[in-house]
Amino acid sequence: MHSAILERTLNGFKAIRRHVAFSANLRAQVGATDFECASGNAKCSNVRRIMGEASDPTSWRVIDHCAAVTRSYALFESFVIEVLREYLAFLAGAYKMSALGPDFGVRYTKGIGKILQDQQKQRYRNLDIAAMITGVSEALGDLDGYQIQPEALLRTEQNLRMAELQRLFNDCGLSGVESWVGSHAAIQKFFAEQARLSDTATSELKQIVDYRNEAAHGEVDDVLGHDILIEFTHFFDAMCRCLLDVIQYDTIRRAKELNRATVVGRISETFRDDIVVAKVENATLTVGDKLYVFKKGLTLIAEVGSIRINDEDVETVTAVEETEVGLRLGIRAKVGCELLRLQLD
Repeated sequence: MHSAILERTLNGFKAIRRHVAFSANLRAQVGATDFECASGNAKCSNVRRIMGEASDPTSWRVIDHCAAVTRSYALFESFVIEVLREYLAFLAGAYKMSALGPDFGVRYTKGIGKILQDQQKQRYRNLDIAAMITGVSEALGDLDGYQIQPEALLRTEQNLRMAELQRLFNDCGLSGVESWVGSHAAIQKFFAEQARLSDTATSELKQIVDYRNEAAHGEVDDVLGHDILIEFTHFFDAMCRCLLDVIQYDTIRRAKELNRATVVGRISETFRDDIVVAKVENATLTVGDKLYVFKKGLTLIAEVGSIRINDEDVETVTAVEETEVGLRLGIRAKVGCELLRLQLD
């Protein structure tokens, strides 16, 4: 669930980190008086040819700064929109529009109205307006097979500072994002590891957005070092994991409500090496099974790496009555988490 989007985004942040670190290292090396080719059979390049007409060190740093902050923010914004699109598709496939509540319907129809007002703008040029109006009629009429037009709820006129991020999630039916972010383990770990430029996710996000706007639209007065630029990507790593948990938690909560999620066990003990003991009942587990580890504030997908019962390793276990089963899940779980199978299709 959304794992491909997350993996692609995290790989994007990793690429930025590599580029920033490489660029800073190269800049330092070419400026050193002892910079020369390695001896022996090591690969050696013509440094003058590599450098060509390179920018002076200051301009070079400005370009790295602008590229890193704008690309990092772009990856984050794209991630948010993509996972919310998938969430809205899930809602349309699982609920009639009326079941999503009157507030959701009001926000949706207001968004459709804004699209109609702005339909000549470039962002809506590819929309089939007639088909969209028909789709809205089907949605409001609670017809089966309706689709939610995501642009109606994913309009953003502002950068994704925390207030705008919270508004966006709230319009999609996901409330309390700022509180969730502040208490999430990934965010708390980020701020606990070392002193940061900011001390909350809200202030860190605002600061990055301000740097991004300056880089995109104005003179750059404050050029950040490569370590801070890399720090920003780690912050966005944590934010993406956190926001994905918000969506996955609500998706699983709703799947349980719709009887599309089956609880196969509950974790009663945890050990090193991502091993847990779970009380399993009315379920069959097999090595390689994919399960969701579910608890408020923690929603993770796990793959069963090994199964142990009665001090013996097995490939499959079937438990009719409640049975304690040792599982290697490959992730850090907590006591009290449910283990679930989802059927979202």
